[in-house]
Amino acid sequence: MNISNHYEELPLADMSAPRAISKRNRSGGSTSGENAIQDLEDGRRILKLAGLNGDRHQGHIIDAKEKYLVETQPVNGGASSEASNTGMRQKGMRKPHYTKLLLLENRLVFQAACCLPLKVIAASFDGMSVSGRILFSSHSEQEGGKLVYEFMGKGNEVIIDLKRGESTRAQRIIFCL
Repeated sequence: MNISNHYEELPLADMSAPRAISKRNRSGGSTSGENAIQDLEDGRRILKLAGLNGDRHQGHIIDAKEKYLVETQPVNGGASSEASNTGMRQKGMRKPHYTKLLLLENRLVFQAACCLPLKVIAASFDGMSVSGRILFSSHSEQEGGKLVYEFMGKGNEVIIDLKRGESTRAQRIIFCL
């Protein structure tokens, strides 16, 4: 488990970074009811581990306006980001997958889960730099990757670049407050 007591200034989200072309073919576009309940319960449990009361703040969830992948390094045709997914998924076992922004007592807290280790690599509020700190971060084969990240500052548009594992891509998530 990784927890940071100090805030660090994050690099600005590079708005000129090219969108990545996804080669994955996702079946279905929505989360099933059972998966949504699993994600909600996992999110509450992780917020409690981060020292936050997840039950009390479920009404203050801000949904992403837009999500897409961006390249974080020049494309050179060499290493593939798909290699980092090998061995991470076990047939029949679904790990929670979600990203959400929470407004908790005038603080903005970002929460994410997937099968890979997670890290916020860049962010901006209304195009300006922002500082943040890790409240909770972990990864295991059984539980997958979990991240709770607190941002300092205010803005109407929040852009977060989230890196998964050793990928050369980041998921860009845009929230409007």
